[in-house]
Amino acid sequence: MAKFVIAGKANCPHYAKAELLGDYLQRNLPNFIVHKWPIEPKDWDNWAKAACEKNQWKPPKQSSPLVWRELIDRGGRGTLVGDLDDFQEYAHCYYGTLLNHFMANTSALFRSIAEENSQQYTADLEFNQRYIEKTVNPYHICIIGADHPCAYALFPDLLSSKLFPNRDICLQLATHDPTKLAALQAIAMEIEDLACKQFRSIEVCLQDQKETSYKNMDFILILDDYFNEEKEKHFRDGITEKKRLNQGYDEQNLFADERPPYKPEKMTYDLKSAYQHYKTLANHMQANLKVTCRILIACSNSVMIATQAFIRTIKSIPSHHILGLARTIENQAKARIGKKLCLDIKNVVDLHIIGDVNGEYVIDTNTCQAVDYEGAIWAQTFLRNSTEMLADSKYIREVIGKEVEEREFELYTHVEQNRTLVQTQARAILSFIKDWINGSNDAHSYSCVMSCSNSTLGLTETNDEEQTDKNIICSIPVLMKGQDEILPIDLNLSNDNRTALIRILK
Repeated sequence: MAKFVIAGKANCPHYAKAELLGDYLQRNLPNFIVHKWPIEPKDWDNWAKAACEKNQWKPPKQSSPLVWRELIDRGGRGTLVGDLDDFQEYAHCYYGTLLNHFMANTSALFRSIAEENSQQYTADLEFNQRYIEKTVNPYHICIIGADHPCAYALFPDLLSSKLFPNRDICLQLATHDPTKLAALQAIAMEIEDLACKQFRSIEVCLQDQKETSYKNMDFILILDDYFNEEKEKHFRDGITEKKRLNQGYDEQNLFADERPPYKPEKMTYDLKSAYQHYKTLANHMQANLKVTCRILIACSNSVMIATQAFIRTIKSIPSHHILGLARTIENQAKARIGKKLCLDIKNVVDLHIIGDVNGEYVIDTNTCQAVDYEGAIWAQTFLRNSTEMLADSKYIREVIGKEVEEREFELYTHVEQNRTLVQTQARAILSFIKDWINGSNDAHSYSCVMSCSNSTLGLTETNDEEQTDKNIICSIPVLMKGQDEILPIDLNLSNDNRTALIRILK
């Protein structure tokens, strides 16, 4: 059995003649098979050169067509026949008497077939493109500030079907720093090498490079942290100061319990500059956003100021499509309670962060419960009030908040290469996206930063001197039932927490 491959430019008359000759032989010979391979004319030279180099063939005199013979069920590279003249000579040597009728065809026929091939090739390309657009269900995701260390920790989970089921993900990595483009290109290559089933394409660009960068976006993740470098410098200075103090304690021969604990100074933020930065970014985005686009703001040190800037600036999408991440702090608070109760963090539920996640906030434990707590009474999925289990009101009121605030610096001093522990933030982002897009699989509530009213916070009955703004952007507990069902829950704050919340919001 002989199998011949005829490749050539779609609009080439010589390719049309070789094609016609191959079809003629295939009709008249029972074991003769022809495979035709039309190539875009502008791509032909590079394609032919690459094919000859790959198979170690000597290029024929005529560039188009290129004919070779393949051994069926044998494997290995094909045997080059050559160009049109070589193919005709080959056919005449083997099947000479059969070609008498074929040789009667004129050049006009071959040119007509070449024109028809070109038209059919263009029509097939358009049909394939329409088929792809019809069958492929792309979901465009943009990560702004993709040079942040946390972005690398999001993969490959961000491309899994658990977060975006039945979607072909088109990813865009954006940064405002041109010097970081090479690093993002390297990350893009690693993402392509993952070969995730739902991954379709990836693009790397500068944030302000194209005005239409956000035109088709379905989901935008903001990791561009305005205070990130400043925060790391602050922590490095704190570590240096801590080492200096420890050297002094060593010289005084003090034991560990005799040394006062080191508490870094609170960092001061330039909120006006940060607000202007995020407002400029929001203005650049809003003209091109789809109404259905969703924005998650997860820049850990500036979640509040960025969420305020985006909600107040972007009017082309509903405000409940713009949410800020509070789950990182929520998980840290759950970890503190879980450590006290010897529980895994997933078994501490309904703990809420209310207020300013980058400033002063309330850790509300009134509804916090422990699942599968091995106490005197125990049963599978048995819920117990965490406050009752702790039986330590002073710890809840005074200590847990300080532990959460100091946790980041504590981790920074112990993590390798003195970098913040990004896995905590990455896990919080991924779990939040999963609950937001698909809805949580339980009836528990979680914290997030969003726009809400006084009535949502239960502050409608405050006195005149305690009155807060009507529209408030802060962290509140919500039920996450789906993309369009982010439902704030009624707060049942204690008097102390209510007073603290009013002070924070004023």
